[in-house]
Amino acid sequence: MQAATIAETMENAVRHHQGGHLRQAEQLYRLVLQSDPNHPSALHLLGAIAYQRKQYHAALELIGKAIAGNRRIPQFHNTLGAVLKAVGKFEEAIAAYEEAVLLNPTYAEAYYNMGNALQSQGRYDPAVEKYKQAVSLKPDYAEAYNNMAIVQQMQGRHAEAIQNCSQAIRLKPNYAEAYNTRASALQMQGQHAKAIEYYKRTLLLKPDYAEAHVNLGMTLLLTGKFVEGWAEYQWRRYTKKAIYPHRYEMPRWDGSPFPEKKLFVHYEQGLGDNLQFVRYLPKVKARGGTVIFEVKKSLLGLLRGFPGIDELVEASFNVKPTVEFDFYTSLLDLPRIFGTTLETIPAEVPYLYADPRKVEYWRNKLAEDGFKVGIVWAGSAKHSNDRWRSCVLKRFAPLAKIDGVRLYGLQKGKAAEQVKELTGKMSLMNLADELNDFTDTAGVIENLDLVISVDTAVLHLAGAMGKPVWALLPFAADWRWMLNRDDSPWYPTMRLFRQRRSGNWDDVFQRVTDELKTITGKQSVRTRTFEHRNIKNGVVDLV
Repeated sequence: MQAATIAETMENAVRHHQGGHLRQAEQLYRLVLQSDPNHPSALHLLGAIAYQRKQYHAALELIGKAIAGNRRIPQFHNTLGAVLKAVGKFEEAIAAYEEAVLLNPTYAEAYYNMGNALQSQGRYDPAVEKYKQAVSLKPDYAEAYNNMAIVQQMQGRHAEAIQNCSQAIRLKPNYAEAYNTRASALQMQGQHAKAIEYYKRTLLLKPDYAEAHVNLGMTLLLTGKFVEGWAEYQWRRYTKKAIYPHRYEMPRWDGSPFPEKKLFVHYEQGLGDNLQFVRYLPKVKARGGTVIFEVKKSLLGLLRGFPGIDELVEASFNVKPTVEFDFYTSLLDLPRIFGTTLETIPAEVPYLYADPRKVEYWRNKLAEDGFKVGIVWAGSAKHSNDRWRSCVLKRFAPLAKIDGVRLYGLQKGKAAEQVKELTGKMSLMNLADELNDFTDTAGVIENLDLVISVDTAVLHLAGAMGKPVWALLPFAADWRWMLNRDDSPWYPTMRLFRQRRSGNWDDVFQRVTDELKTITGKQSVRTRTFEHRNIKNGVVDLV
């Protein structure tokens, strides 16, 4: 093939590529490579097609060959960075983007992509700086403004996030993603009515935008509009985030009676979600035959013998369950199926119980006197809102100083290591190493006077067991805790202690400390009065 013919073929291939006709473009790129096996641009663009098809290994090989043929083309390094980011090699991706801007300091897209990679690492300040560099080079870069706003929202800089969303929308008036980001920032500021308005505007622009539907649903639920909220919340199964890994060909259950049939109910999302909504399974069982419930391993022991479950199946993210069934549904679809409103929440507690043998074991283990309080200070680091909902152990230090209070750590995971940092500085018995699953945690909770926790599965477990439990909530709390109330319609024995300003745990812990002093002080007075009365009556053995 002559040079002129190669150039024409490449031009034709790029037109197909830009038009989304990947198969035709690939054929033409390969035709060029038959004549010139080391043609850098053909290798690079063939690698780009592999990237678009998520064939990342092939993409890396092809782009690597392109760069070997000509290292001076910044676009090659930019595309390499995108592939490396896709496979989770963020540092290598950033290095590739840095090489691109070294070759072309005005390459706005490479700065933007670098910001995205830094954001994926949780490196928010440098990510914002890269987005700022991108928009300084390309003032009409709406996507960079929007992503900058997303990061600023994660940082709690909501006013700046809203401003950058307005800028993205001005540049691109039909930019649905920017409307969604603005709505989310408004919600985080507590402007829920405006957030709902912007989510609805988003959906006018992009009716099938699953993330916006879910965000709208959660905001509606947060504000008590349950019927509309449950309907929007169904869109969660169509989002990019994997709430449940498997798909089934069998029909979804619509709530109809199913006598002599089998219904498969699968878990989804976090452990706390499953502890909260397992309460619906007796209602499910009342409508039909066999109920099979799939749940994560750590909850199997706790749910054995639970009313409404005929068969428990251990969940696996990688392997689809082999059980046979006629219908299926998600556990978190049940509130919608049963038409749950604020007035009809099935809030009878307890509905979860500790194993009596575990209760006895921990009764002996925690035999010391005092007002026993279990504490949890951090949730899963994978949760999108964890940096706001979790705190640090040292926040609980004032509670340990209250006369008569005994603190017990129920924290699992990496956050449990904070106990070592406070050795000798804070009185706390950490039980993490002995808590193998939730049967152990339930056994401990049954022997406690109170549980105080941030938004975690332990919080739900204590509430489901009907134990006194205090929830420590961020300013923009999860939808299930609703708004402007210090109680929970889901858990009658729970009290909510909310941040009054975003990120301000000081006020929360001051109120918790004061309240704990009050109730332990009252208990102390009652105990002294009782002891005095018994001694006066000649009773030696004090109860």
